Amino acid sequence: MDKMKQNQKLNSESDLKVPVQYENKKLSDVEGEADSDEDNRRQLAQPPRLSVCRKILFGLAAPPLQMTSNICGFFFSIFLLEVVKMSPVYVSIITFSGRAWDAITDPLVGQLVFRTDTRLGRTKPWLIGASLMGPVSFFLMWIGLPAINVDGDESKNVQTFFYYFACYLAYCAMITCYHVPYTSSTVLISNNPSDKDGATASRIGFELIFTIIGSGVFGVIISSKRVNEKCQAGGLKPNFTEEQLFQERQSYMIAAGIISAIYLICGIFAIFGIKERVKDTFRQDSFFKNIRCVLTFKPYLLLMFAFLFMSLGIQIVQANLGLYTTHSVKLSSHMSFGIVTVLSVAVLFVPFWYKMADMFGKKKIFMCGLIPMFPCLLFATFMPADSLICYYSVCAVSGLSISVAMLMPWSMLPDVIDDYYVKNGERKESVFYSLYVFFTKFASGISLALSQLALYASGYNSEQTCDQPESVGLALRYLVGPGPVVCIAISMLLMCFYPIDKAYRLKLNDDLIKKFGVSGKSLELSKTAASEEYVESDENSGCVSYNIDCDKARASQVETDSGGSGDSGNGSETKSTDCLLSHRVLTAS
Repeated sequence: MDKMKQNQKLNSESDLKVPVQYENKKLSDVEGEADSDEDNRRQLAQPPRLSVCRKILFGLAAPPLQMTSNICGFFFSIFLLEVVKMSPVYVSIITFSGRAWDAITDPLVGQLVFRTDTRLGRTKPWLIGASLMGPVSFFLMWIGLPAINVDGDESKNVQTFFYYFACYLAYCAMITCYHVPYTSSTVLISNNPSDKDGATASRIGFELIFTIIGSGVFGVIISSKRVNEKCQAGGLKPNFTEEQLFQERQSYMIAAGIISAIYLICGIFAIFGIKERVKDTFRQDSFFKNIRCVLTFKPYLLLMFAFLFMSLGIQIVQANLGLYTTHSVKLSSHMSFGIVTVLSVAVLFVPFWYKMADMFGKKKIFMCGLIPMFPCLLFATFMPADSLICYYSVCAVSGLSISVAMLMPWSMLPDVIDDYYVKNGERKESVFYSLYVFFTKFASGISLALSQLALYASGYNSEQTCDQPESVGLALRYLVGPGPVVCIAISMLLMCFYPIDKAYRLKLNDDLIKKFGVSGKSLELSKTAASEEYVESDENSGCVSYNIDCDKARASQVETDSGGSGDSGNGSETKSTDCLLSHRVLTAS
């Protein structure tokens, strides 16, 4: 009987396909080496914890995207309309083309970061280039060239249009080259989930703080010289000198210079403060295969489109708040303070919503937090002119819901990535994040373009400072009221079908522990060596799923060794040995 067991064991060993370096080795030698390798991997999977200083440096690198995109959302259209005197049609072409350009750069940069492997690491080459070029491209957007259609020189008008067109495309490309590798580096700075959560909290905190600081500083500087600040209720039509118009253009350049300096400093923190401590080995799938795998994952699709419609609604409000304040409620001198009110309330309520999400689940808080937007925006449609109390009340309530929009989607995305990881064995963070960022920007582009086309249809005249038709004020009321309400309602409807609630998240945590924790395979192992084990391809989707069940086989062997006998013991031993040798040899190689 013992001889038969030995023969079966040898036969199972000979049937296995192993690398050349293991062909002449005994099973015990291979197991010994693999045990050593697994111990080393466990040690590598638990590096020293991230220090508080490293987490702060990681957070200080975060502000450029949120800070500059909010400034562009609030002020760039106003700059083109009031300072450059550009037609709303041209403004819509510039803003939408910039976001369409993002349709190319976001997934493309995500894929290129996914494949980057240099001596400096995966993300640092991108951060260096974008940190140097990004501030320059942002500053160039705000240089006040001679106004369009003033002297009738068509060639000068074309040159001015293409200047801002090119600058905006350059800014969109550079901010993408900065933010996609930055967010992707979250998974590379540590293997410890607590460290990643701490770094993410630091990132969100500094993003919110610098969004207020940046928008507030920018708004205060331009408001002090803004010509349209003198537009008040009662149809006042002041006269303006060339000197005042020149000072207005200068104020935008000064504000842009300050923001560009903050952008550069944040880039320096990113370059020297982010250290990649985890070596991730990803499958080198094709660009379209990665996109297809991500876009066919149902939880991601539902979350992404819910985020898209929510962003579309909120950014329509954001894009038109300044003009709404000036031409609908006749409170142009309060424009900057209204914007700061919205952002301040949003930031102050982020800890509250974070605590509520921890208690009741992210999905419920996402939906509950958007409900106040409905009465608020509908009231803004009919709000009387020159009413400070009503105006600031609307701004404050809007900030309450915007804080949910700033926090929830980004905190829900890691849940989707974990769900994808459990089901497919890969994470693809850069692809997930790049598409997510793209749809945010895409929503912004659509909102800006639709807003400008609505202004053009209502008869907005860029040559006039305060004297706009009544139809312009009415169009702006509809833009900040019914339009966003419809978008947010669609977002909440999609969220009803989103599967990852609090109970599902808890189950997902158990699945992660069972699959990659208790079994002895750390998350580092599961993303590298384990990605080569028992690969099963789906020919229809091109995606890959993994089915690793070695530990059950080992458990079965223990049971049969202690209580079983005969042929059943032989089968269990063979199965466990096959699994063990295949697993160990593949990870060792």
